[in-house]
Amino acid sequence: MKDKLPPAPNLSGPEGTKKPLGCGAISGLGCLGVVVVIVLISVFSTLGGDDDERTDDVEVASSRYTQTWSQSYAETSCNEWNLEMTSAQQFAAAADILTSARNKIDGGVGLPPDTLTSEFQAGVTNVCIIPTMTLTDATFGLYTTEPRFHP
Repeated sequence: MKDKLPPAPNLSGPEGTKKPLGCGAISGLGCLGVVVVIVLISVFSTLGGDDDERTDDVEVASSRYTQTWSQSYAETSCNEWNLEMTSAQQFAAAADILTSARNKIDGGVGLPPDTLTSEFQAGVTNVCIIPTMTLTDATFGLYTTEPRFHP
């Protein structure tokens, strides 16, 4: 039996000077590395926000909540939701109904995010399969069975 240990490995790296990083560094990352770098750059570029918001941007944002559908939601059928209401009218209705439910039923405050309103709008379209069902029945069923819409 030998009592000697093998020699320690050389961990100092290759001999010679290292080349400066350049285009070769990116190609050395491979496809996945390049994709990760691009994703990181795009994520960091969105963190700055929109510093040049103009008053007409605010007007456009608030106008998307203006309802031009003249009928009450209790009198609006799923058939009308699916075939007669425009996407803008559906969004305004979804925002109105979702905001009311969140604020009056569950004690929420203010408007939900547009992404949640759009999800709610799509959900209403999905549950509106019976043409004669009223919009209030469809949205009540959707809201009460989907906790993701609650504040």
